[in-house]
Amino acid sequence: MQTSRPTEDDPLMELVNLVCVIVGLVFFSLALLTFALCQWSPGVNNVARINICISLLLAHLLFLLTQQFLSLIHPLQVLCAVISGLLHFLFLSGFVWMFIEAVLLFICVKNLSQISSKKREVLSSGFLCVIGYLVALVVVCVSVSLVPEGYGSEHCWIKHDKGFIWSFLGPVCVILALNMILFIKIIITLNSTLKKLNAEVSQMKQTKIMVFKTLAQFVVLGCSWILGFFTNGSKELEILFLILNSQQGTFIFLIYCVLNHEVRQQYRKFFRCLCCGRKQH
Repeated sequence: MQTSRPTEDDPLMELVNLVCVIVGLVFFSLALLTFALCQWSPGVNNVARINICISLLLAHLLFLLTQQFLSLIHPLQVLCAVISGLLHFLFLSGFVWMFIEAVLLFICVKNLSQISSKKREVLSSGFLCVIGYLVALVVVCVSVSLVPEGYGSEHCWIKHDKGFIWSFLGPVCVILALNMILFIKIIITLNSTLKKLNAEVSQMKQTKIMVFKTLAQFVVLGCSWILGFFTNGSKELEILFLILNSQQGTFIFLIYCVLNHEVRQQYRKFFRCLCCGRKQH
């Protein structure tokens, strides 16, 4: 996210980065397993969350392996350039999916009911998958055709020469700006809706959970990536940036798995069966 060349490597930051990314990978994997194995209500659309997890899981894993074996990979310029191109695509597709998730969340909050059958057809999983990956693929292909030597920096990332880094930061800035607008509109819509609700205990409890989930979406929708523009020379902001943005999988797992009553019931059932199986043995 930095517009200038990165500073010298810091052993402390490398350690924090390693720990945070590994923890994030674990929760991305747990979220994906939960989405795949648990039964979900027909009105729940997890396609964007699943693809955010897939894109960022692959991006973080490739990034982690590349940085750990950088001394072996960097001399191989073609491999280094290919890896930086893949990272460009994976991170960018992750951001596109964050935007799709923001749109779907806005529609759900706006309607406060299941999306109509007509809208379901428009926002089908196949259509969303085409948008989610095609946009990132087009950006990378255009970038390669315009500046083929722009990939393969000393960290196997996009080079800062000729402002080529903006082939990544440009689309990301647009998506972050749109997500911030949608996030604010979601908060405003929720606020106006809550004022119309009766102050019943059950409704208020569900409302509080919904508000917490919406606020936590600030990280899930990638809005915290904005910190990357302000980390120059500030170790505290760098650490905060690393912690928040490496843990998007953790927030997704907490919001949509741990705080989901139906999923928790399925967890309990699974662990009971597991414990019963062990006792029988």
